[in-house]
Amino acid sequence: MKRIIIALAVIVVLAAGGGIALSLNTNNGGAVLTASGAGHEVSRADVEENAKDHPFRDEEPDSVSCPSGLRAKEAASVQCTAAYKGRPKSMTISVTEVQDDQVTVDFAILDKSPKGEAGEKK
Repeated sequence: MKRIIIALAVIVVLAAGGGIALSLNTNNGGAVLTASGAGHEVSRADVEENAKDHPFRDEEPDSVSCPSGLRAKEAASVQCTAAYKGRPKSMTISVTEVQDDQVTVDFAILDKSPKGEAGEKK
C-alpha cells in the first residue's frame, strides 16, 4: 500500500510540472477477484471485466484493455487503458490485499487532458 501511495505522489508531482490535469478516481471502491493457476494470478479477462464496472466521474468505461493478468501479490499492479466515450485514459489496477485466492484490488485513473480540458463542463 505504501508503494501505491508513493507512486501516486510521484505521478502528481510529474503531472503538476508537465501542465497535465491529474484526475484520480477515488470514488470507485475496490473489488475482490479470484486468483488461480500455477502463477497464482487473476486472469486478464477477469481484470478487464471487473475494471469496466468501476466508473470515473460517474461514467463507466466503454472498454478496458490490459496487457496481462494481475499477480496475486500485495503491491502488484497492471497498467491498462480504459476508453471513455472514445477517449483513452490510463488505468492502474493495484493489489491491496491477498488472502488465499481472494485478491482485493483498487482502480485509479490518470486523466492526461491538458489543464481546463479534463472533460468537465464549465
